[in-house]
Amino acid sequence: MAVGRNDWRLLAGLFFAGWVAMYANRTVLSSLLELVGVEWSLSRTELGLLTSAFFVAYTAMQVPAGVLADRRGRRRLLLPGFVLHGAGALASGLAPGPGSFLALRVLTGLGQGTYYAAQYALAAAAIPFRYRGLGTALINSGMAFGIGLGFFAGSALGYRLGLGWRWPFVLLGLGTLLLSLALARGVADDRTPAGRRTGPGAGPDTAGKNAPADAIAATGTGPRAAAFLHTGGGALSLAATYVVAFTTMYGFYLILSWLPYYLQTARGLDGATAGLVSLLMPFFALPASLWAATASDRLGRRKPVLGLLLPVAAVALAAMPVATGPAALYGAVALYGLTGKLVVDPLLVALVADATPREAYGRAFGVLNFSGTLSMALAPAVTGWLADLTGTFLAGFYLAAGLQALAWAALWAVREPGRAERARTFSHSEVSSWNSSGTSLPPSSE
Repeated sequence: MAVGRNDWRLLAGLFFAGWVAMYANRTVLSSLLELVGVEWSLSRTELGLLTSAFFVAYTAMQVPAGVLADRRGRRRLLLPGFVLHGAGALASGLAPGPGSFLALRVLTGLGQGTYYAAQYALAAAAIPFRYRGLGTALINSGMAFGIGLGFFAGSALGYRLGLGWRWPFVLLGLGTLLLSLALARGVADDRTPAGRRTGPGAGPDTAGKNAPADAIAATGTGPRAAAFLHTGGGALSLAATYVVAFTTMYGFYLILSWLPYYLQTARGLDGATAGLVSLLMPFFALPASLWAATASDRLGRRKPVLGLLLPVAAVALAAMPVATGPAALYGAVALYGLTGKLVVDPLLVALVADATPREAYGRAFGVLNFSGTLSMALAPAVTGWLADLTGTFLAGFYLAAGLQALAWAALWAVREPGRAERARTFSHSEVSSWNSSGTSLPPSSE
């Protein structure tokens, strides 16, 4: 079967590669913090601020980027931002001092901040409902590969080959700029000159012309999604989903920012080994995310799978600083990989997509990622400050575990639309075209 431009399978592959580059460029600093700190004589608090500078800029872009993506076109926002983040990553490796490095990390964060809302809006509109969980997980698995690439680049180039901390930034930045050319060729514009979206992300007026019938019926027209949002606590449910996003992401960004440094300074591992141990999290997250997404697609529900994952991740975070031997420590890192953010994130994206009109995808995903990235901005700096204050990372890990437990509590306020709600809000033409496509109504969540 041919794969055309803006086909969801092509988009999934390109967006997967985009997340590889995004996470490699944000993770590589974590594996090199010790070298950066030694060169510029920085404290843990100062290293945490260097890391948080990127995340603050990234967080600040989320809601504006979502609004701009809906109004001006997703591709028009995604591509310039991707180029900016590649250039910022490359220039970070050439920074002469901590001040310029911090400014370049802010620039990189602003560029990356345009990607999430625009990319998931394009993907959610293109991926048919029956593949939404799996398709999102495939895209999201690029994050795990990117984390692995970032940790490996820092470990192999910075420590094993002795090239220092600058070369990993330069090489990853160059690779990102090359990837931007592939995105420019493979992602079609989603708006006409008059500003109306076309293609898989188009509104109801294009039903049966440019988009698969099951994608149109299940991703939601404005009336269907609006009916859910304004009945039965739909708005409260979305708000609870955003709370879950914030509380689950905190522990992830603690690990992403500090785990290699923690393993070196608190557990006595050399830099290369610490980087390799950190790879356990994304390695175990890959199969787990595909399993969780497939299970949620088969159930037609996301909440039961999330209810299983969230408390186990809390236990894993609490176990890391008190594990008494290497096997227990590595097991805790692997357990978090099996149940943590990289597994949870596709389910949260699918929850929001299931309950949001297509024309508001950019804003909805922007708010979702803003909620998660608030913890991204806080975790590196707060963890570094707590480590300097107490002389140990124990308090930082316990705080992350407590927030993860709070995510499980917030999950119970999330409500998914059932079969009856979906059926009431489909138009007659949508149901007819959907049935003629040979698909069934989405499974009930009741």
